[in-house]
Amino acid sequence: MSKIAVSKVEVLVLVEDYTGFTELFGEHGFSVLVTIHYDSDEELRVLFDTGRTGRGLIENSKLLSVDLAGVNYIVFSHRHYDHTGGTPSILNSLKNKPIIAHPDIFKPCYAESRGFLRFNVGLTPDTRKVLQEFELVLSRKPLEISPGVWFLGEIERYYDNSYAVKTFKTIRDGEIVDEPMLDDTALAVKLGDIVLTIAGCSHSGVSNIARQARKITGSSDVILFGGFHLANSNLEEAERVVRELLGEGLIEAHAGHCTGLQGEAVLLGKLKKNMHKIHSGYRVVYEI
Repeated sequence: MSKIAVSKVEVLVLVEDYTGFTELFGEHGFSVLVTIHYDSDEELRVLFDTGRTGRGLIENSKLLSVDLAGVNYIVFSHRHYDHTGGTPSILNSLKNKPIIAHPDIFKPCYAESRGFLRFNVGLTPDTRKVLQEFELVLSRKPLEISPGVWFLGEIERYYDNSYAVKTFKTIRDGEIVDEPMLDDTALAVKLGDIVLTIAGCSHSGVSNIARQARKITGSSDVILFGGFHLANSNLEEAERVVRELLGEGLIEAHAGHCTGLQGEAVLLGKLKKNMHKIHSGYRVVYEI
C-alpha cells in the first residue's frame, strides 16, 4: 500500500508584529496555523506557536473565521514568552491536545538588553501552570508527526549561530551562564522536492534549520516562513547567513517577526520577487 502524501498546504499568520494594511491585531510575537491536506482527502491542522498574550491569537482567529478547536497539534518553536504566552487563552478550546516541543522549554531564560539583565523571557508562570492540562510530547530528536510533516527536534549547529543567541542566559548549578537555546526548532512539510520550513525565531541559526529540514525530508529546495532572527546581526553576518541559505537550496522566503529590516533587505536583494514580508492575516497556499 502506497503512503499517503501531502497535496496542499496552507499557512495563515494569526499573530505577528506587523499588521500590514489590515484591521487585525499585532503584537510582538508569532503564531501561525498550518493546514495540511493529503491526497487521501484527510486533513491536519497544526498551531505553530501561540503569540505573546493570547489577545492577538483569539481576536485575530475570530476576525479570520478560524476555529481553534479544530487544531490537532500545537508545536512550540522554543520557550520564549512571545511564542508561548498565548497558550492559556486556548486552554478551553484545546485542552488535552498534544503540545510538541523540545525538553528544554522548561529551563529559565534571561536576556541582556541595554546593559541590564532581564529575567523571565521564557515561559510565563501562567503558561507553566496550564501546560499540565495538555498532553506534552517532548523530543530532542526529529519526529514525523504525520506523513510528510516533521517536528525538526534539536537543530545541529553546523553553521555559526552566535549572532542569534548572544544575548541569552540561563542558570546552572546556581550560576548564570550563556544559554545556547537548544530548544529552538521548526516545523517542516515536504511538498514533492520542496520542503516548506516554518521557523519561529531561528535562534539555532536559520541556515541550520534549512539544512536540517532538507536533510530529514530529502528535499532539494527550501521555502522558509517566519522569523529568521537577523535583527541582532550586523550586515556582514546577515549577508553570510543568506549565502548559506542559498547554498542550502533556498528559493523563496516569507519573513517577519525578528528578521529585521536589514535581514529583509539582504533577502530581498538576493531573492527579488521571491522574498515576501509577512503580517497578521498573511496567507500562502501551496499545491502539488
